[in-house]
Amino acid sequence: MTVTLDYVLDTSAILAVVLGEPEGRPVVQLLQEARAGKATIGLPFLALMESEYALIRRFTIEEVTASLFLIEGWPASVIESNEEWRHEAARVKAGGGLSLADVWMAALATLSNAQLVHKDKEFDKVSNLRTLKL
Repeated sequence: MTVTLDYVLDTSAILAVVLGEPEGRPVVQLLQEARAGKATIGLPFLALMESEYALIRRFTIEEVTASLFLIEGWPASVIESNEEWRHEAARVKAGGGLSLADVWMAALATLSNAQLVHKDKEFDKVSNLRTLKL
């Protein structure tokens, strides 16, 4: 994978910002660093999908649309799937203990040499994964 990132945002990190949770403050700081050109942030396609369906379950379509519009304006790159990422996700999944979505987040962070920003203790099970736990 040719992308090198400083941070990969898990669904929990994205939602922490959107929902105004206290754990979202460090994520906002990272986004400010990225806007200043001091950090690079990746948004995995699956984290965006999970965030969207979580918002759909809680809010009106107008509120969801507004939230997605704000997320799309973040200084971060949306990362879509590719063959190398798929193979790394399969390797991580074979290790057991993670949901399918979490496997994709961990695999992207590993491949891009980034810290995975999250709130989930399940990521502690993945060896060689750099994390920033909120």
